[in-house]
Amino acid sequence: MHFAHKPEAEQPAVLYEIMDLVRNFSMDETPCYNSTFSILKTYELCGNTDPFVDEKRNSNIQAREILDRFMEHHAGEHPGLYWNIKLCAAGNIIDTGIVVEYDIEKTIEDTMKKGFSIDHYQDFKEDIEKAETILYLADNCGEIVFDTPVVKFLAEKGKKVYLSVKSAPILNDAMYDDAVFAGMDKYAEIVETGSGFLGVSPKDSSEEFINLLNTCDVIISKGQANFESLSDYNQANGNIYFILKIKCDRVADEIKGSKFGDSVFVKSGKGKAL
Repeated sequence: MHFAHKPEAEQPAVLYEIMDLVRNFSMDETPCYNSTFSILKTYELCGNTDPFVDEKRNSNIQAREILDRFMEHHAGEHPGLYWNIKLCAAGNIIDTGIVVEYDIEKTIEDTMKKGFSIDHYQDFKEDIEKAETILYLADNCGEIVFDTPVVKFLAEKGKKVYLSVKSAPILNDAMYDDAVFAGMDKYAEIVETGSGFLGVSPKDSSEEFINLLNTCDVIISKGQANFESLSDYNQANGNIYFILKIKCDRVADEIKGSKFGDSVFVKSGKGKAL
């Protein structure tokens, strides 16, 4: 409730109401699905539908400055797709909903050096070579700036890229204007999910978005919430690639061979604990 600027004296009442809501959650739903309702209810009780608006704007600006400096420093190296994927993975540290403080420049340095603890790039490379259509599921503001080099690379290789963003504010997730700020409109067709749910909620999404999810040749999914909601999704073509930094032990348990803090690049159905 810090970002919603709710007076401290009024915060306990909000917490009590949210506790009543959480008590009735279905354990059959994903954590990100249930979390959406508690977050949106908190917004309602605090009277603020987008409490992260300033933080989102600032993270976009900061990410642009950092990426520009990084690209200038590495000018002339002619990086390929894999290099750009590691760079976009580093951007996943920008997650105000979970990580309040982070050092993006150190994360870039570490990720570019260490790479992924689970790495299915060779599968990805083969699938991408055959693919005509790609759906890129964006995650957070700021982070989306670091996704742009990957989308640009794929578009310049002749791929038709769709970039999905949220239709309504939820934490610091990227929306249409954030995608435009990142320059995505130059390389991809920006498509809204039709909802403001964390991750992907097929039953709450638009028909257009679900059709892309089910028919695109390759899906690139950024972030933990998208992994939580799509790791068991079987209606796509089987070519979902998850790129994320693991921010909780439960997700580490789901991805065999990974641990908290790792960056992973994992294909759906490969490396997932049964």
